[in-house]
Amino acid sequence: MNDHFKWAFGYCAARGYGHPVAATTPSALWFDAGKPDQIGRFILGSASGAAAAAAFAAVEAPHIYVDIAAPRDAILPHVPPHWQPRDPMWLMATETDMPAARPTPDFTFEVAESADRFEAIARHADGSLAARGVLGIHGTTAVYDQIVTETQFGRRGLGSAIMAELGRCALRRGATECLLVATADGKALYERLGWTLRSDIVSVISPSA
Repeated sequence: MNDHFKWAFGYCAARGYGHPVAATTPSALWFDAGKPDQIGRFILGSASGAAAAAAFAAVEAPHIYVDIAAPRDAILPHVPPHWQPRDPMWLMATETDMPAARPTPDFTFEVAESADRFEAIARHADGSLAARGVLGIHGTTAVYDQIVTETQFGRRGLGSAIMAELGRCALRRGATECLLVATADGKALYERLGWTLRSDIVSVISPSA
C-alpha cells in the first residue's frame, strides 16, 4: 500500500470516519466525510495527469474532494472548469523516534485514548485551551492530524510538545512509521522536527452546481 493510501486509513481513524473502501469509478480509495461542504473524498495516491482527468470526469456529485499525490504542475492543467483547487499541501513522513520538546512549565497536558485514536490537549495554568492534536492509528502507521496552537499561545513550543505527546502514544501502540499531510502553516514546524517530504498533495473540490 502506498503512503497516500496508508495516510487515508490513519486520517479516517483520527477524524472518526469509517474506513476507506475501494472505488472503481474512479479507481481510488473513497471515504464518507458527511459534511455539507465535503460529502466525501477520493484518494488516488500517486497518479498521472491523465488518471486525474479521468477521475474528475467520473465525479458528478457536488462537494467531492479528489486528492492526488503528484506535483501540482502535473495535475492542475487537468482540473475542469469551476472545480476549486485547494491550497498546496505535502505528504510528510518520519520514524516514531521524535526529538524531545522543550519544557513548557506553564502548561499541562491531557491525552484521551480510544481504540485507534488519541487526542492530546495542552492547557494553560488558567485552564484555557492552548493547543491540541490528534493521532490516528492503522496497523503500524500513525497519522498526525489537526495540530493547532491557539494564537495567544504561539511560539512557546506547544506544537512540538503536542507532537511529542502523540509520538509517545504511537510508540506505545507499536507504530513504526508516521505520516501527515501538512499545509503551508505547519510544514516548517514538521521539517524542524525531522519530517521529510514524500509528495505534493493536490486536492480539488467538485463544484456545488
